[in-house]
Order: sequence, then structure tokens, then C-alpha cells
Amino acid sequence: MKNVLLFASLVLFPFMAHAADPLKVKYAIYASGFEVVNIDGTYIKTDDGEFKMDMDLETAGLLGKLAPWSGLLQSNGLDKGSASTPLHHSFANTWQGETETSLFNFDKNGQLTDYKKIKKDGTVQDTMPDIDVYDNGAMDMMTALYRTMNKASCEGSELAMDGKRKFNMVFKSNATGMITPTKYTSFNGPVEVCTVEIEPVSGKWRDKKRGWMSIQEQAKSKGQLPRIWFGKVRDDYPAIPVRFQIKTDYGVMIMHLTESK
Repeated sequence: MKNVLLFASLVLFPFMAHAADPLKVKYAIYASGFEVVNIDGTYIKTDDGEFKMDMDLETAGLLGKLAPWSGLLQSNGLDKGSASTPLHHSFANTWQGETETSLFNFDKNGQLTDYKKIKKDGTVQDTMPDIDVYDNGAMDMMTALYRTMNKASCEGSELAMDGKRKFNMVFKSNATGMITPTKYTSFNGPVEVCTVEIEPVSGKWRDKKRGWMSIQEQAKSKGQLPRIWFGKVRDDYPAIPVRFQIKTDYGVMIMHLTESK
């Protein structure tokens, strides 16, 4: 859980010229009724045919005092709608003042060409993963999400990787509906309700499920895969996630869109 390494992100992440009216959003994540994480996000479509997504996460409330964590995710790539390809991706993960950053670079076809890890002590690990982790156009998860956002329906699968593992992100459309504003959400409009499931393909997967895979199994055992609600906030942007829900052994975790402009 972590405090964000802005310096590395600003220096090593490319500057996007000619940005056109970014869509700025805020999300709040609740667990068992308590606000636990705040997210500041930005979606950008540029005049020169690229996209950029930033998500800055930080623990909130009592959890933020007890477990001070933050994470900064950034992706940009060639904006081809549902066929978009990544150019760069980074993830800065900060826990108790110490940060570890992963940096990915891709060619114009979306093939990984460079992968670096900046350790907590500042040393740089510059080692490409095994080819079966990134071949066949496996992309970062944010680009996979952007491709899904640009489809007429979320239905489909995107091949993604995280530097250690390759997997399919399988989206299924469950229903359509409406969300109206409440004290938790600012969104007002039609939505598509979709499930998402991570299916391992290759790489270093543990026999005993941990992290997301453990949470996904908990959700399955409760009869419901993780759900994402996609809705249009502005006409000049595709539908974005406006709500997320997952059932775990420790209660229901829900993310709400709280602000957009």
C-alpha cells in the first residue's frame, strides 16, 4: 500500500502534447460501509491520436492512518478505439514512505520492448520477462480496460500482463440499467453492467491463490464475479467505469464515481 513517486513518473513517463479537454474523475472505495481508498483519475484523448489514463490511489480515513499506502498508475498509447495499443505504462507503489516503480515500454504495434523495476533502495532492475509473458500483443491492464471502454458492449476478452504473468481479462455483459445520484455517487444515466474475470495464461502463478486471484475466488464462492458498471460521463469520451463491486469473505467492496468534470 503506498505514497506516490511523482518524480520518477514525471521524468520517465512521456509528456502528452496537445491534450484536449481531459476528463477528470474522483472515485471512493468502500469496504463493509467504510471509506478506505480515494482515487483521483484523468482520462485524456489527444489531438495527435493518443490516449492517456492516470489513476492516483491513496488509503483514506482510519485505514489511511494505520496503513498509509498510495499507488500511481499511468498508461498512454495509440488511440484506435477498441483496437488501441499501449506505448508506455508505469505503476508506482508506495508503502510507509518507500516506493517501488515498474516501467513498461511498447513499440508502435503494442509489443513490449523494455521493462524496468526501480526498487525501494533506488537500484534499477532491467530484465525483460520470459517471452511467454508478453508475446502475442499482451498489454497492460489499463490499455485493456481502455479498449473495452471503446466497444459498443463490454463483451469480449483482452490479453494482458503485469511483468510476471499473462492472463485474459474476460468481460461479459450482464444487464443494462440506470444509476441516479446518491450521497455516494454523482453519476446519473444509463449503464451497462458487466462481469470481469482474470483467466491465467502463462507466467509465475502461485498454486495457492493470493491477491486478486484469492479475492476473485471469494467472489465466485459467493455466486457473483466482480462487476463493473460502465456509463458515459461526457459525449466526447467513451463509457468509463462508474461503479465496481466485489463480494469477499470480509464483506462487500464497492467503488463509486463521486465527481467528474
